[in-house]
Amino acid sequence: MSLLAGLFLFIIWAAGAVASVAWALSMGATLVIGLVLWNSFFGFCTAFGLMLFWSREHWLGD
Repeated sequence: MSLLAGLFLFIIWAAGAVASVAWALSMGATLVIGLVLWNSFFGFCTAFGLMLFWSREHWLGD
């Protein structure tokens, strides 16, 4: 992963973390719940995206 891609991924994570924490706090939950929800969602999306990326050769028939 290049430095630019890593920076972009971090910016996406940080923006999502801020939004998730703000949402959790507005619903009366704690900051930790917001971070746990965001990190689990972000981790799932990252794992799913990497699975698709790594299996592209299988789906393309190469």
